[in-house]
Order: sequence, then structure tokens, then C-alpha cells
Amino acid sequence: MMDKHQNKTLRSRVRAVWRRGQLLNLTAGTMAFCRWGILLFLVGMAIDWLTRLPMPARVAILVALLVVSLYKAWRCGWREVRPVNATHTALRIEKHLGGLESLLVSAVQFQNAALCTGTSESLREVTCRKAVETVAPLRPQEAVRYDRLRIPAAALLLLA
Repeated sequence: MMDKHQNKTLRSRVRAVWRRGQLLNLTAGTMAFCRWGILLFLVGMAIDWLTRLPMPARVAILVALLVVSLYKAWRCGWREVRPVNATHTALRIEKHLGGLESLLVSAVQFQNAALCTGTSESLREVTCRKAVETVAPLRPQEAVRYDRLRIPAAALLLLA
């Protein structure tokens, strides 16, 4: 059986990458919500100021502002927020590292499954050991980059 330290190392690295990815998605969605909310609020205030809208029209503008902002936040990141899926996260790590040929996915699946008949214990041990050796030096900051937030952050700073 795979020893507890290897199991813990692999699980903690996968979980750290998942956590950073979720934070990226939440941040991207929140930034989109704020960006669109501020922009539409300014447009709505300008329309109200220039035309002196009645109360129902103001409520309609507010509802439109909230609906559009929530939709944009959903599209930009909130729809990607999901519970822990070690296999999906292992695929993301493999894509970042390249050339692993499902090594991490196999190791994660071996961790979660009981030993089936016809499965070699030694093959399972070697796969998990190689996966831990591959993942041990990985930093979550390398696997999940926040580069895609630079332009939205600049736009948000300009609007604020």
C-alpha cells in the first residue's frame, strides 16, 4: 500500500492547485461583476440625471444593472467554481507540466480506489511514487497563473 506521507503529499499538492484555481475563478467573477456594475451604474445615473426618470424606470434600470452584472460575473469565472475534483485538477497539473501521460490521474484514481483483482500492487506503488516525485516540487502559483486578471484589474481601477 502507498505510504501515508506519499498519499498526503500528492493530495495536498492537488488540493492546493484546486484551491488556487477556485480563488482565480471567484476573483475573476467578482471583478467582472464590479466592472460591469460600476459601468452600468454610471450609465444609468447619467440617463436618470438627463431625463428625470420616474420610479418604475429607475427600478428597471437597477434590475437590468444587476442582471447584466451577474451574467457577466457568471461568464467570467463564477460558473467554473465547483467542488473538489482531484481527477480534473490532476489533468490541469498534467497539462501545465506536460508529458506525464496520465501519470497523476492514475495516481489519484489509485488513491481513491480499493485494490481490484487483476491489479498489480507493485505497479500501483510505482505509479504513485512517480506521481509524488513529479508533483513534490510543483508550486500552485506555477500551475494556476493569475495573468488573465491583469487587464480586468486595470479596467476596474480605471472605473473606480
